[in-house]
Amino acid sequence: MRVLEGQAGSDAAAHAMRAYLAELSDRLDIDPSFADAADPAEVTPPRGDFMLLSEIGSGAVVGFGAVHVLEQGLVEIRRMWLHPHVRGRGLGRFLLGSLENRARSLGGRRVLLGVNESLVEACGLYRASGYEPVERDGDNSYVTHVFGKVLVGPHSDAST
Repeated sequence: MRVLEGQAGSDAAAHAMRAYLAELSDRLDIDPSFADAADPAEVTPPRGDFMLLSEIGSGAVVGFGAVHVLEQGLVEIRRMWLHPHVRGRGLGRFLLGSLENRARSLGGRRVLLGVNESLVEACGLYRASGYEPVERDGDNSYVTHVFGKVLVGPHSDAST
């Protein structure tokens, strides 16, 4: 697998987003205008990034995720998704780690993400990856839980 950065607005990103939204519409009762809420400028450097996960060899896109800088030191992970046929292989943890690294490179010291409680696999991944529940802030009616994590590593300092 490889991670491709800087993919906001690409055809591959649009195709992956349609697959994500189709799955969400099967699992949740989402408003179709939800797709229109995504502004590629918010996930384009320096404000963020949209990353695709693709198979080496075939180049098939099997997942994506985005990061968006909310304020100095605080980055949000948005719409992380894996195609159902690749789940259960550790790729969620791999993609999440890649998104956290990208958040660090954008100056993130802390990361937030929102999720719907019906996405139990995602909730489990986030908790197992050190995310803790934080107070909900925002008006996205599909988000039932917000998780946060302090980032540590070469691009951040958890003490600040």
